[in-house]
Amino acid sequence: MPLSLRKLYSGLFVVSLQTLTLAAHAATVPYQLATLQQNPASLSLRDDISDTVMQMDGYIFIDDSDELIYSLKKANDEGRALQGRSRGILVIPGDEAELVQRLEAMSDDTNSFAAGGHFTLSTSSPAWHIVGGSEFSGSARFNYDEDDANRLRFATLVGLFSFGELQSSMEVSALWSNYLGLNYRFNIDGFTNTQFGITPKIQNISLIERSILISEYEEEKLFDSGRDVDHTLQLNADLGISHRLNSWVLGLAIKDIYQQEMESTIGTVYQQRSRVNASIDYHASWATWRFDADLTPQAAFGEMPAQRAYKLRSAIPLSQRIALLLGYRWLDNPYSDDSPSIGLHYSLDQLLHINVEFSYVSNNELGGSINLQLPL
Repeated sequence: MPLSLRKLYSGLFVVSLQTLTLAAHAATVPYQLATLQQNPASLSLRDDISDTVMQMDGYIFIDDSDELIYSLKKANDEGRALQGRSRGILVIPGDEAELVQRLEAMSDDTNSFAAGGHFTLSTSSPAWHIVGGSEFSGSARFNYDEDDANRLRFATLVGLFSFGELQSSMEVSALWSNYLGLNYRFNIDGFTNTQFGITPKIQNISLIERSILISEYEEEKLFDSGRDVDHTLQLNADLGISHRLNSWVLGLAIKDIYQQEMESTIGTVYQQRSRVNASIDYHASWATWRFDADLTPQAAFGEMPAQRAYKLRSAIPLSQRIALLLGYRWLDNPYSDDSPSIGLHYSLDQLLHINVEFSYVSNNELGGSINLQLPL
């Protein structure tokens, strides 16, 4: 299959894995700290609440729709078995056919993984909040070396084969972002029903890129963040604006206003770009709806293609404390699937609540998230 990063950064998700935890605001819970991660000027908070409140979330999404992990394990087992038989001079021409067919079938198959979490902590001032997060997304593609077929045929012809001679490999790229910031929301005279927000932050971006020969493949090596990593520590900031118009809320957010060019350990350039997102919320007694759209694409890096995401989410109250969460995500990426999500929201009061969501495309494409908010 062609190169792709399915459900990412989202991915995650999927309603975006990164924003899966930022569920649409249920009508029964007007106070949502998690929304500050999406827009620094969120109107889902109340200035009359001075309690210290903590919000935490986590998400994970795995896309192995090509069944690449299974195929890699089978190819690895077959290659080592063939190598073992060759040492006893037990191979004959034709013994390599099954392994050659498997390697050819795996050409350009991909696997992607996304995981992370965020936290938000209120302070004694309703205008100030501490925010932080860790977001990891990666994609791997199998690069089939056509000369491996000739290497295998020659090896079985002479009766000697070393698995390490094969040059087919896994090409891996991943981004890992960690940040800690201080959010400030404010109003400006003359702008009625409008709120502004800014989140200065310390940001560490890690670029992971490697090539793993099939003979050296181990699943834990695929997205290992402990090697082949280049780190960039910098100051950055997010900006936001929200405007309320009766039952509607319009929002615009700019993430990472400072843009920088970075380079991986093997020389691939990653151009960090500002991400602009627009949102529309509609609040009614029977449901809350939210639509998000990326106005600028997420920058490409190595095996991870550039892409935009469009998300529709809804919270439908089932009772005073429980709401049904529904979502759908479209990706502006010809190699990725659209993804639905479903979940439940439970609130004990306006400060204590929990969201659990699950996204399922197939047995090999699935993920989930959990979001907890509680007073301290």
